Amino acid sequence: MMRILVTGAAGFIGSHLALRLVREGHEVVAVDNLSTGRRENIPTGVEFLQLDLAASDFVKALPGGRFDAVCHLAAQSSGEISGEDPVYDVRANALSTLQLSRWCLRNRTPRFLYASSMAVYGDPARLPVAETDACSPLSFYGISKMSSEHFLRLAAREGLSTTSFRMFSVYGPGQNLENLRQGMVSIYMAYMLKGQEVPVKGSLQRFRDFIYIDDVVEAWLKALIAPSTKSPVYNLGSGRGTTVQELLSTLKWALQLPPDYPVKELPGSRSDQFGLRANIQRAGSELDWRPTTDLVSGLQRMSEWALSMLEGIR
Repeated sequence: MMRILVTGAAGFIGSHLALRLVREGHEVVAVDNLSTGRRENIPTGVEFLQLDLAASDFVKALPGGRFDAVCHLAAQSSGEISGEDPVYDVRANALSTLQLSRWCLRNRTPRFLYASSMAVYGDPARLPVAETDACSPLSFYGISKMSSEHFLRLAAREGLSTTSFRMFSVYGPGQNLENLRQGMVSIYMAYMLKGQEVPVKGSLQRFRDFIYIDDVVEAWLKALIAPSTKSPVYNLGSGRGTTVQELLSTLKWALQLPPDYPVKELPGSRSDQFGLRANIQRAGSELDWRPTTDLVSGLQRMSEWALSMLEGIR
């Protein structure tokens, strides 16, 4: 059994990871500022600390005792919001990672797993994009994630065993349908559930690599149980590109809506990436990991969950 600190544990990915760790028999200490996460997402029996990782002295409030690992998922993760307040973005994302990594070194916590992002790539010159390809972020969010990876690279030189996951478009049950500024799948689904026209910022031919939440958590678990990973960075995606138009069509099908359900195409953002598809060979060969849930199955499961939640509210 390990004792693990999970930041962002009230959020979408963090709560799924925390629950899986608890079910595997590990002791989890959860940290979240509850700005977008929900207290009810914290699994039963988990020690919870409400704490803002953007604060300059937050590490002083962390619980004592030995930890076997830190899983750092807390972040300001909206590219749109990062453009409005880049200073907060740097504090919440990059500075928190720097401080946590230094805290781990001081407290002899051996492992640090980090939630990086596809945003570090910008618009890559070739696809599928691999971990060895050049990174040229188009947003402050992407820059903050890239900075965090560099902070961890330096910490690794001092003995901290680090692994960063460049996660692509994660979706699935539990995603926040109330947050209309983060998560392409959840945003579109939220409008459809309300019976409203879906606003789409940017071209319908833009494409993303969508990866189901359970597949993402499985990769984190595989890396966590090892003392170290062969490489410091891994892509987590499906390896397939899906256009916005294809996503909308599949969502309409999953929610049993007509094919002509209204969609309005709006101007995009300068920081928006046009198209991304991950090369996942490194994770396959070094972590023995491969995604098992295709987009149709994943969206169907997410839609069933969302519809059941809607029925519960009614």
